[in-house]
Amino acid sequence: MQADSAVVIGQLAAPVVMISASGLLSLALFNRLAILVARSRAFAAERVELVRALAEPAPGVTGATLDRMRLEALEAHASRVLSRAALLRAALQCVMAGILAMLASSAAIGLSMLSPQFWSAGLIAFGIGLLAMAAGVVLVMVELSQALRDVKLEHSMLHQLEEMMS
Repeated sequence: MQADSAVVIGQLAAPVVMISASGLLSLALFNRLAILVARSRAFAAERVELVRALAEPAPGVTGATLDRMRLEALEAHASRVLSRAALLRAALQCVMAGILAMLASSAAIGLSMLSPQFWSAGLIAFGIGLLAMAAGVVLVMVELSQALRDVKLEHSMLHQLEEMMS
């Protein structure tokens, strides 16, 4: 029985390591999501100010044109930020599901000391947890590729504004 206990304790290490790694990943994803939510709120506030500015006649045609261009750019950018936030939320849900599966795996491995039938349940839960975490990482990779696209788009927009001003 003591040898079996040592084996079970050793087997519990894999899910525990995965839970720890998932916790670190979750922390980073929650931070990214919070930043995107803050950016979305800032865009909304700036859009309100631009709508107010456009309601009142701006001095000169150039000012009103720039305000309209900025408003259009903000609306497009806000939509992309919300899309990225949805990807991060889905990634977090996958990672959280992975953590739950790893917890179930740990519990089943521990219960396998009472009944060997729990061993296969623990293995299945571990596999589900790995798949859920992998799905979360893929979603994060998609969001990261969109983040770079958004930066390039902002750079292009600023370049166009500079050309209009000169």
